[in-house]
Amino acid sequence: MGIEARTPLPTQDFYAMLRNVHGYLRDPLGYLLRMSQQHRGLVNLRLPGQSIILVNAPDLIEEVLVNDSKCYGKDRLIRFLGSELLGQGLLTSDGDHWRRQRRLAQPAFHHDRIVHYAEIMSECGQRYVDSLQLGETRDLLPDMMQLTLDIVLRALLSISASTLSADISQTFNVLLERHAIGVFSMFPTLSKLPLPMNRRYARAVRHLDEIVAQLISERRQERTGTPRTDLLSLLLAAKDTDGHTMSDRQLRDEILTLFISGHETTALLLTYALMLLSSHPTVRSLLHQELTSVLGARAPTPADLPALPYTEAVLLETLRLYPPAYAIGREAICDTKLGGYAIERGSHVLISQWALHRNATFFEQPEAFCPARWLDGLRKRLPRFAYLPFGGGPRQCIGNAFAMVEATLLLATITRRFHLKVSQPPTRPVRFQLAVTLRPRDRLRVRVETL
Repeated sequence: MGIEARTPLPTQDFYAMLRNVHGYLRDPLGYLLRMSQQHRGLVNLRLPGQSIILVNAPDLIEEVLVNDSKCYGKDRLIRFLGSELLGQGLLTSDGDHWRRQRRLAQPAFHHDRIVHYAEIMSECGQRYVDSLQLGETRDLLPDMMQLTLDIVLRALLSISASTLSADISQTFNVLLERHAIGVFSMFPTLSKLPLPMNRRYARAVRHLDEIVAQLISERRQERTGTPRTDLLSLLLAAKDTDGHTMSDRQLRDEILTLFISGHETTALLLTYALMLLSSHPTVRSLLHQELTSVLGARAPTPADLPALPYTEAVLLETLRLYPPAYAIGREAICDTKLGGYAIERGSHVLISQWALHRNATFFEQPEAFCPARWLDGLRKRLPRFAYLPFGGGPRQCIGNAFAMVEATLLLATITRRFHLKVSQPPTRPVRFQLAVTLRPRDRLRVRVETL
């Protein structure tokens, strides 16, 4: 006989709560991993003033993200991001508004459109490697952030590297400065204080609003010439079943969402992949063998992607170990049940990809960087929700195919020409800043070397 829905959740006692606070503040990712290993299904973690239901089993994750998804909305962190910056874009909205926006935006990410964007990705990647000089030292994450921003600006708005691109990049740095400090998302009232960082943040948001409003206005006024094929044009032309198009405010929210989520996550993926390759010479050698065999001395093109399985495997393994979206949060918007347990409206649910991807039940030697594990059909053998770097269910990232094509082409372009060697190999594990994404706390300086 199954567990009755009224059965209370397994909950830790008061002393465990005190240990939770200490453990989480000291090492949030390590804490989530330990809790996931100790409680294989789910556990109600007690923290001062709130409870967080940590869900670890793929079948229970499927309940949250698919089977019972209508009972769960976005969590406090994402709602805070929406109120501060992104409005009602695809990342932050819920319900009917989200479903309408998703239908309108989906055609912009169809396969034929991604093939077109792939040409832009290849061109930008080639321009980046042409700018590298043997022996010079580079700051890896800012390099990747600028590269992926150039791509999203060209694909989204047909803006080439220019003064505007540099302006937007500097503005993003101001925004990310504060989002990298997790205390602002944990205590949203801090964002209302007259702090210098808050004033800089508000100015940056206003500046982005002005840029986007001008771009939308100019594009709406275009009447002649060759039709544009960028994402903004597709969003402007999109109509729902009633013939309605997006308002300027809806376009603004979606453009900013694509600006930020469309370049930071891919930049982080490339940063961690190049970092891992630097310290794993055998993997680097196997990658180079594949690229040499398929490409010879030429740059990769979208047509080469099916012939680069090991390159893709390097990225899949990087996403397993260092998923840029390291956790998914949800809030119950109605009373429901999960795994037979009662879940009250307002309960917070957390799914940690960081911990899930280190589950030894699904991944042999889970802490090892082993791209070869993905070459023998592992993805088909895994439970459906054991590996979800792009989320899952109806709200799976709309740009996941775009991101994988971009990352594969850029990784192949860079590593075919150069070895970006981490200048000072870390003597301790990588430290992270936890906000919306998983960012390295310390700078990753690399030296440009021959292969």
